[in-house]
Amino acid sequence: MHSAPNRPPRRMKTVQGLAVVAGLTFVLWLVHEIGPALLWAHLSSLSWRLGVLMLPEALGNLLDGAGWRYAFPGRLPGLGPATTIRLAGEAVNDTTPTGQLGGDALKAWLATHARVPLREGLVAAVVGKTALVASQVAFMAVGLALVWNQPDTASWLRTGLAALVVAGLLATAGFLGAQALRAYYRERQARLVGATALHFLGWLAGVLDVWLGLRFLGAPVTLGTALVIEAGATGARSVGFLVPGSLGVQEGALVGLVAAVGLPPSVGLALGVVRRIRDTLWDLIGYGCLAAWGGVEAPRLDPSP
Repeated sequence: MHSAPNRPPRRMKTVQGLAVVAGLTFVLWLVHEIGPALLWAHLSSLSWRLGVLMLPEALGNLLDGAGWRYAFPGRLPGLGPATTIRLAGEAVNDTTPTGQLGGDALKAWLATHARVPLREGLVAAVVGKTALVASQVAFMAVGLALVWNQPDTASWLRTGLAALVVAGLLATAGFLGAQALRAYYRERQARLVGATALHFLGWLAGVLDVWLGLRFLGAPVTLGTALVIEAGATGARSVGFLVPGSLGVQEGALVGLVAAVGLPPSVGLALGVVRRIRDTLWDLIGYGCLAAWGGVEAPRLDPSP
C-alpha cells in the first residue's frame, strides 16, 4: 500500500501558521494605514478590467509549463499534461506549509499518470526548479541594470535588487553543486537552455501584468519601470517562500516598490489585492487540475527495470 509524501514536521507547520497570521495582520495594518475607502476606490475603478488582469498569468503559466516540460531527461510529456501538472503542484506550494517541497514532489507523482517514470519526474522536479531559479536571477539582473542609473528611484531599491541577484547566483551555484544529475546537464544542455529561456519569458509575462494593472489603476508606467517593479516583487516572494502564498510579503513589497518609483502607496496595495485575487483564482484552477489527474494516489510505476 502506497502512502502520500511525508507530512511536514509539526514545528514547521506551527512556524508557518504563525507566519500566515503575521502576514494577514500586516496586510490589515496596511489597509488601515492607507485607508479602506481609498483602496476600495482604486479597486472599484477597475470594473470589468479586473478580469483582463487575470489573463497575463495564463500566458505565464503556459510558458512555465513549456519550460518545465524540457526538464524531463527522457520522453517529453505533452504541453497540456506538463502545464496542468505544474499548475497542480504550484497550487499545493502556494497554499500548504510544505516550503515549496510538497508541490514539487507532487509534480513528479502526477507525472506518472502521463506515463512518465517516477524517477524521471523527480529529475524534472529538481532540474525544473534549477532552471526556474536561474531564469529568475537573470530576470532580476535585467531589472537591476534598468534601475542602476535612474536617480529618481529610491537607493534602497538598487541595493535590494543587487543583494537579491548576488544571493540568487550563490543559491543557484549551491543548488547545482548539491545535485547528482551531471548526466542530465552534460547530455541535455539544449533542454536546460530551453527550459531556462521559457521560464524567463514567463517572468516577462509578469511585467505585462504590472504594466496593465498600474495603467488600469490610473498610474501608468513604462514597460521598463514595470519590469523593475516585477523584478523586486519576485525577489521578495522568493525571500518569503516559507509563508504560504507569500501572504503579506507580496503586498508589502508592492507597496514599497510602487512608492520607490514615485507612485502612491495606495496604488501598490491595490495592485497587491488584485494579485491576491489572481493567485487565488489560479490556485483554484490548480486544484481543479489536481482533481482531474485523480488527486494524490499510488503512482503507476514503469514496469521496466
